[in-house]
Amino acid sequence: MIELTLVMKGTPEAYRTLEELREEGYNATVVTTESLHHALEYNPGDHNFITLRHLEQQGNLESVLCVFLLKEEEVEQVKRVIREYTHDFQKIKGFMYSRPIDDYEGSI
Repeated sequence: MIELTLVMKGTPEAYRTLEELREEGYNATVVTTESLHHALEYNPGDHNFITLRHLEQQGNLESVLCVFLLKEEEVEQVKRVIREYTHDFQKIKGFMYSRPIDDYEGSI
């Protein structure tokens, strides 16, 4: 099992990236996030776990953090879609990284 973490600016293009991944059958936990600078102006209740529909309706959010749990053979395909839709993070600012999970319980 591999954890792939993706952080990107919350733009309409980010929504389209996640929509494409969903259409290809992938799922992730998506959380709205803020930079440290903006977090100092935090109002309780402003941010929480969201669905893709919420992302689309809320428009430009500060950023989104997505955590995918993938089989090893799925990682490169998910990265390819992310690279394509973000134009290697030139069109949508952000980053991604992956790491193996040695101890996993549950189902996806």
